[in-house]
Amino acid sequence: MRPIIYEFAIPALFMAAVVVIVVLLGTNLYGRYLRISRWKAVQLLLAALVVGIGAGFWRCDQIDNGRAEPPIEFGNHDFSSGLSVVFAGMLPFVLFPFLARLYLAWVAGAVTEEEKAPGMAGVRAWLRVSNLICAILIALCFWIGFGYAFLSPLVLAFFALLAYPLLNLSVNENLPPAAAPPPAASGTVTPERERVLKLLDDGKITASECAELLNALGHSAQPPAPQAAAAASHRKTVLIGAALLLVGFFLPWFAVNMGDVNRELMSQMPSFRGAPIMAQGLVSGPSVHITGGDIGHGLGWFVLLFGVVAAVLPYLAANLDSETTQKVSLIALGLGAIILLYIATQNIRIASIGLLLVFAGYVLEILGVIKERQLDWLRAR
Repeated sequence: MRPIIYEFAIPALFMAAVVVIVVLLGTNLYGRYLRISRWKAVQLLLAALVVGIGAGFWRCDQIDNGRAEPPIEFGNHDFSSGLSVVFAGMLPFVLFPFLARLYLAWVAGAVTEEEKAPGMAGVRAWLRVSNLICAILIALCFWIGFGYAFLSPLVLAFFALLAYPLLNLSVNENLPPAAAPPPAASGTVTPERERVLKLLDDGKITASECAELLNALGHSAQPPAPQAAAAASHRKTVLIGAALLLVGFFLPWFAVNMGDVNRELMSQMPSFRGAPIMAQGLVSGPSVHITGGDIGHGLGWFVLLFGVVAAVLPYLAANLDSETTQKVSLIALGLGAIILLYIATQNIRIASIGLLLVFAGYVLEILGVIKERQLDWLRAR
């Protein structure tokens, strides 16, 4: 009986010790990296643990049932399969804190003075060692765990890190210097002020009441019409960009000429190298058009969703203040732009008119939101 107890007790104690060490170490790392409380770090770690276990089992099931192969061969097949499962399960542990860091910066405004600094100082703060390690580990997990090209997720991670300092640099460069307040026009008397002064002369109000009325008249001026017109113009720019996005989504993003593809395949086959005329007759074919809805894994739909959310958010979430609305819109547009760049770089040689319109729509939306943000900062000043 004792050997059976030891057989189960020792592995159980070992696994319990590993779990305790992982939780303690992960909580400490998450708390220091994200600058959050221990309890929030534990919650994030548990969420990553649950998703990581699920991803590992899913990847293991795919490999065992022959629906997928280990993307990278390291020694024998069993070792490569096990390594692929491990890295697939590790992905949430590095991806969750990375995304949480971006969320805290863009939405919650939890950035340090160094990260808020314009220019290269802000870029260096965002490219600190912890962020670089996260970006590299994310790329490794996608590469070894799921077979994605190593450079693609790495470039996307670097783009996400540099989006905040580059946007901050653009905004600070475009902001004009703060203008000095105009001198009080003491010699100008409006009809309203003249009536108040006449009431004082007639003795109908006291001097203190006169001062209060004049002060109220001074603060009742409406905001200047040019700023209101500029805000409407920037909002119109965002809506125009969303319209371009909608039109481009249903137009071809890529155009594949099947004749060219088949000719290229035929030219690589020895049996057809000596018969080019017959090959040309066999490989003629029409072009195949791929729209946004046809992109694999629903990525095209994500591009559409993020762009539309950024355009309609000010109308659907009227209870949110303008700063929060603009931050959420920029986050949505940033995520959509990252996916769009990934799609484009995979097949840039066969890009068509729809993809160009979607790019133009995203550019207009981002510019419109940035201009709105600049206008609000000028008003605050």
